[in-house]
Amino acid sequence: MERDSIAAHKTGRKWSPAALLCCAGCIVTIAAFGSHLLSLSAARTAHLSRDWKAVLFILLGALLLAIVLATAALARRVSGNLPHLQPRKAGTGLWPVFALLVTAHLLFAFLIVRPGSGVAIDVYTFQKAACQNLLKGIDPFGTTQANIFDARGTSRYYAPGLVADGRVQEGFQYPPLTLFWALPGFVLGDVRLSYIFAVIVSAWLLFALSPDNRGLAIVCVLLLSPLTFVVEFCSYTEPLVYMALCATIYAAVKKCWWLPIALGLFLATKQYNLFALPLIAYFVHRSEVKAYWRLVGLSLITAAVTVVPFAFWNLRALWHDMVLFNLMQPYRLDSLSLGVLFPWIMKIDPVLVLAFVVWALWAGNRSAATFPAAYGVGLLLLCFFSTKAFANYYFLAAQAFFLSIAALSAAEDKNVAQGSFAS
Repeated sequence: MERDSIAAHKTGRKWSPAALLCCAGCIVTIAAFGSHLLSLSAARTAHLSRDWKAVLFILLGALLLAIVLATAALARRVSGNLPHLQPRKAGTGLWPVFALLVTAHLLFAFLIVRPGSGVAIDVYTFQKAACQNLLKGIDPFGTTQANIFDARGTSRYYAPGLVADGRVQEGFQYPPLTLFWALPGFVLGDVRLSYIFAVIVSAWLLFALSPDNRGLAIVCVLLLSPLTFVVEFCSYTEPLVYMALCATIYAAVKKCWWLPIALGLFLATKQYNLFALPLIAYFVHRSEVKAYWRLVGLSLITAAVTVVPFAFWNLRALWHDMVLFNLMQPYRLDSLSLGVLFPWIMKIDPVLVLAFVVWALWAGNRSAATFPAAYGVGLLLLCFFSTKAFANYYFLAAQAFFLSIAALSAAEDKNVAQGSFAS
């Protein structure tokens, strides 16, 4: 009987959820970095050449394959009760190696980012101006920003009417939590310092979840990937989202009391995280309906605490900057999205995301450890059929897959099969 169990374990390990997610994460990382190079070319030429269109098809095909692999991983049940044939090496001996990886990342990050030098991208200038306004006691929402683009760039990046007299009619397009996180970096000389720190904290949480060879490999992907440095250099806010996601999964797997707080902060980091609300069911047992609503309520209260002060300050400005401004953005031909080639497909994007969420809640492999994978697939679908999909979104989706691998490792060792938040 034991031999049959071990044989089944050997057969299943090749296409285990962790293996499928690893393949999907690597594919998305490579495709995302390729999309960044593609977007740079499109920005220079103002259109996609014939050769670049061929590359776009290849990258989109790779993303579609990653979506299929990650979805297959979610469909497989976690077999945490089967024995590990080769126990993973763990212990304090690997922490010095982790420290070396962190040091290497910091050295490369400071060489590439060069704090204080700035970068010609509106994401950076918006955050810098918002921090300046907040320190002066001015509401960062409802103000205007300097337009850093020429006439051609302005028509490409902003919808008609959003730029007047050389000023972008936008204050701060991200949630307030992003502003609070960027503020210490701004005080130290560069808002991007905050996101470098977010990457380091994320790496620590990953390795704390799985302090073994597997965890070390996952940390390497995060700290040494060229895509991570691109995200840090451009001052994209996804490192903050990922750090909050890592904190949420760490709390869920380790059964920490601050899970609702971490989850609420995760929801408050970016507007698109609202689609993950139904997926909170991954953190409770199927039969615990009250526990689900309790967790949702506590998380939403935590998220609201970060937004309500600015809503009282100027609700109309907050709504304009966080919601309306993003909805008015024009089509972006430099996006890695099927919507660039077939604009009509954007109309079915919300339906596809909703269908996936419903399926994910029904699928067998529903646990706290696989929440990041479900979130990653949902985010991929959200971007894949839109016309605003860039390397930062795919960075987050790929790292969510790797986080799920680390969580699966920790959950299996603790024999946690499903749910983690009890009523």
